[in-house]
Amino acid sequence: MARTSLSNLKRACLALASVLLVSAAPAAADSLANIPNSNAPDESALSSFSMFAQKWMAKMETAEARNRENPTVRPGASQNLVTYRGFGEDYSVELRPTGHPSSPFIGILRYSEQIYSCREVAASNCSVASSAPVTEIFRYQGGRWIY
Repeated sequence: MARTSLSNLKRACLALASVLLVSAAPAAADSLANIPNSNAPDESALSSFSMFAQKWMAKMETAEARNRENPTVRPGASQNLVTYRGFGEDYSVELRPTGHPSSPFIGILRYSEQIYSCREVAASNCSVASSAPVTEIFRYQGGRWIY
């Protein structure tokens, strides 16, 4: 008899759970409709990352000026080989959602790194000897962008 009543109790619980789920389904559907599309970048996050990328590229410009002031000099066959590392002026930004509340977005910054070759140590008459694409990835966490 204990088995029968336990079995009946299980059936009653399952029936009650089914009724509760069916009655809650429309409310759940309404609340899901109010959730923003997590695949669409947040405009304030995109604006924030654009400003961050602008500051990052300003740092790269400062690094390039420092590199130009102190170029690498190597002995060559007929004259010294003078080079320094710089960065292209053009860059692009991209924002992607992560799906994680603690770090909701990653920002992707793309630019080019250039090696300049110069005719003299003063690094005034230089041309791009090589160029390579650079991709930097940052995460948005705690209200700021982190490398």
